[in-house]
Amino acid sequence: MKIHLQVDHENDQLYLGFGEPDKPLVAETVKVSDDIFVDLDGERRLLGVDIGRASTVLDGDLRDIQIDTLVGVAEAARLVGATKGNFIRDYANKPAFPNPVVELASGRIWLRSQIEAYTATLRRVQASRRPSRRHTPVS
Repeated sequence: MKIHLQVDHENDQLYLGFGEPDKPLVAETVKVSDDIFVDLDGERRLLGVDIGRASTVLDGDLRDIQIDTLVGVAEAARLVGATKGNFIRDYANKPAFPNPVVELASGRIWLRSQIEAYTATLRRVQASRRPSRRHTPVS
């Protein structure tokens, strides 16, 4: 499922949609409060949430809103290019690795963006440590 975010700074509105943004299938809009409305399809599945006076309702600057993906051990291992077992040993238990957002009975969960940032930093550090391979011409 795709999640999309539309922000109208001028009118202080935010729309969080679920599904394809170009396929409006709204059958009903339900008022939740003075500033919050939900859009439902014909089977009453949630299609989106419309928030008016969004900076007040959400108590913050709309420019700071971000959507991130949650990943478990298998996905995190793929992001760093390791097997699950090696990921736990070589990455997840290191102090410099991002902290999980939650630890469940089924495993740890991280924000994808934090693992991607960690991986990018790790690659830059590794690249800077590699000796340069300059060849001197042979006479």
